[in-house]
Amino acid sequence: MFIILYEHKLLTGIILFFLLSSIICQIAAGVIYQNMISQTDNMSDTKNKTLNQCKEKYAGYYKLNGKMVNTDVFVDRFLQGICLLKIHLSHLPHISGQFMMLSVLVTGISVCFSLAAGNTLFQIIPYYLISILGLYLYFSISGIVDIQEKRRILKTNLTDYLENHYAPRLETERENAMEEGIKKREKYAKELFKDDIVQKSVPVGSTSVESFSRQNTFTGNSGTGPDMEVLEPAVNQYQEELENLLEEFFV
Repeated sequence: MFIILYEHKLLTGIILFFLLSSIICQIAAGVIYQNMISQTDNMSDTKNKTLNQCKEKYAGYYKLNGKMVNTDVFVDRFLQGICLLKIHLSHLPHISGQFMMLSVLVTGISVCFSLAAGNTLFQIIPYYLISILGLYLYFSISGIVDIQEKRRILKTNLTDYLENHYAPRLETERENAMEEGIKKREKYAKELFKDDIVQKSVPVGSTSVESFSRQNTFTGNSGTGPDMEVLEPAVNQYQEELENLLEEFFV
């Protein structure tokens, strides 16, 4: 009964190729999604390149847009962009279905050729068996793998991590960087104004700032005279303006 399959090796090979390709597409997509789902349990130390790219992109959008990130939309777009051999992972289930339909189509063509060649219905039963077995495997694996459910779980895990764990950490890092920047700029401003005050306090007849400083040291004047009292409001105003600018920059 199965002799007809050997007589039409080319058609049989094409049928099996489309059938196996359909099954492989579903299994590959399921394995990739399952691997990423397992990695989301330890996102902070994950070695998955795709998930690390997700974290880097989210951090970039978070810093660029100033906390205004729609996490659901971001995760949806990220999942749609995942590729396998330059093929979007979300397209693999559709490609798998197309391969299955091509397998059934080639099987029908083989049956027509066999009937035209004078073969009986009993002789072409193997083609029917291949079609029925292929459809059974396709729907069975589709139910076991359940790509849509794995995609939904992955989206939920990513959204939960980005919103409830990663975003607060980015905000903490941002606040620490802002405080450190303010402290450095305040220190720099104080040093700058200190030098400026010393220079403006030098009498006209003095040769240099160093000589005036030495003179103040010998006379007991440490820069707290009238010149300091006049310049102190300007220094305070400049520091307040600097802090306001820094707060506006980091917000």
